[in-house]
Amino acid sequence: MPKVKVNAMNIYYEIYGTGHPLLMILGLGANITWWGKYFIKGLANYFKVIIFDNRGTGQSSSPKSQYTVKTLADDAHGLLKALNIENTFVFGHSMGGYIAQELVFQYSGVTKLILCSSSCGGSKSILASPEVLQMINKTRSGRDPAELAKESLKLFYSPKFMKNNPRIIDYAVQNMVKSQMLSRNYEWQRNAIKSFKTYDRLNIMKVPTLIMHGAKDVLVPPQNVKILADLISNAHIKMFAESAHAPYVEEPDAVIQAIVEFLQ
Repeated sequence: MPKVKVNAMNIYYEIYGTGHPLLMILGLGANITWWGKYFIKGLANYFKVIIFDNRGTGQSSSPKSQYTVKTLADDAHGLLKALNIENTFVFGHSMGGYIAQELVFQYSGVTKLILCSSSCGGSKSILASPEVLQMINKTRSGRDPAELAKESLKLFYSPKFMKNNPRIIDYAVQNMVKSQMLSRNYEWQRNAIKSFKTYDRLNIMKVPTLIMHGAKDVLVPPQNVKILADLISNAHIKMFAESAHAPYVEEPDAVIQAIVEFLQ
């Protein structure tokens, strides 16, 4: 199982395919199993796909103190250096989009950027509804892992997708239960998100950027798409009408097509 030492953390990663590198960055509470094999293998037909677990998730080391989104971007940068990758495309989902934005500011090797279900953070971004925020902020300590997983998936996927794909949902619950995140690490990721903002810096970012979003997203409302697009000078928008927070699971073929068209 490949790991590299980065910033005193053992960062777990996997690589699929050949071609130009594509670094994939996940968000809050997620580990690499959340991408889904179909999506990653589909991308691997076109790119050298690099997936990894952020510190405190999956098979990467657990930190001993709190950190920021920039810390997570430092980890991603360190992974790229350890793999001797000088230029890469970057795809960031949700909080992974926050990490990707910070990575662009500190690493000149990002040649194209994809932000999926993300925002600029801070007071300029549109938050989820109070009901959704209450679900996110619930205490996780001592709660049944399967219950937590099912609750999280209701925020990730549309009701229609969950109803029509019970096997995918069951598999996702099993994965989430099998690789649980410590409550402390989850809280630290949430705190990192709360302190993140790039709206005052995005106007200087010149990297060609594709902004993807599911029209039914309740976790990061779709209004954030226009805010990002207005701030980033070289931005394009792609909406997925049938998807909620994870369009690469609900509409994987359409997402793969959009990624390939933008990156090639």
